[in-house]
Amino acid sequence: MKRRFSKVIGTGGIGVGMFFLTDDNRTLGRSESRLVTLSDARDYCKLHIVFHYISTLLAPEAEVFPVGCVGADSAGERLIGEMRRAGMNTTYISKVTDYPTAVSVCLQYPDKEGCNFTASNGAGSAVTPDYIMTCLQRINPGPEAIVAAIPEVSMESRLELLRFGREKGSFCVLSVAAGEAGQLKELGMLRYCDLLAVNLEEAQAISGANGNAQGTALGLYEYAKRFNPEIRVLVTCGKDGAYAFDSSGMEFISAIPAAVVNTTGAGDAFLGGTIAALALGYPFLKGHSDSRLGETALASAPELGALCAGMAVESPDSIAMQVTPEALKKRIEAENWNTKCWFAGYDSGEGR
Repeated sequence: MKRRFSKVIGTGGIGVGMFFLTDDNRTLGRSESRLVTLSDARDYCKLHIVFHYISTLLAPEAEVFPVGCVGADSAGERLIGEMRRAGMNTTYISKVTDYPTAVSVCLQYPDKEGCNFTASNGAGSAVTPDYIMTCLQRINPGPEAIVAAIPEVSMESRLELLRFGREKGSFCVLSVAAGEAGQLKELGMLRYCDLLAVNLEEAQAISGANGNAQGTALGLYEYAKRFNPEIRVLVTCGKDGAYAFDSSGMEFISAIPAAVVNTTGAGDAFLGGTIAALALGYPFLKGHSDSRLGETALASAPELGALCAGMAVESPDSIAMQVTPEALKKRIEAENWNTKCWFAGYDSGEGR
């Protein structure tokens, strides 16, 4: 398998977080006060989560460049250290004095789902379009690079990254929050996007589709390809799997069997695994929809994403540090899944 991309560059949120656990499955009301338990689990912001999986699966063979800002504080110093130890090149993470490191709070319900709040006045505010341009000019991406625009920095800054990447021939990835659907359209961001990766709620917000999961995912793809006929679309649906689309068709990717501890960060793990597999040269679609993962040989990029996400929900933290190439290999062997070629550290002796 020939490696397709040797650089992955992205911007998005970098910050620390905390989990509060509620024993009540009712959605928190607008004026409600509720006693909750502070967990000792660790939460992180989105760029760090996505890029942890990319770097763990690719470094040191590929260069992984997170672009962002943290505060000139102990939290920022700790995060940079963690990212560096995961194999990332942290040259383009700046420490700023005008803002603190971003803070995220997650309220987790008994069914392990949760809602997140991330401070908009954290160091991500310093990630301006000019900052993005300066960093990208130094990194100098080209056709050998994937650029990824991840939430928790401004849409304008993410657009600058996509524009620069498109101009240089890079493969451009975009993820957006549901509340950003309007800006996505106003800024015309899909024109610069090769892969749009969102969850079901985000897909509904962008396309206006409101049917079942497959219908909503298809509605988003039909909408997105108006702006780029060759766009790829990935819609994750939690425990109900995911749908992947490109100009050749649609595939369903089943979730893996998992003992769910925490779903926060699972979608980011899915995206990180998918990007890593694309960098390794795996196809976006393999030509077959499996009713369960591993029904046919594992061969597509979103299947690696599904593996990462399935193992991520088994961790109390929003980054599952136990997900490594070696751990993925063991999981593949334990589930007795087939694979046609080298896949996430697994060498079957074929197709390499």
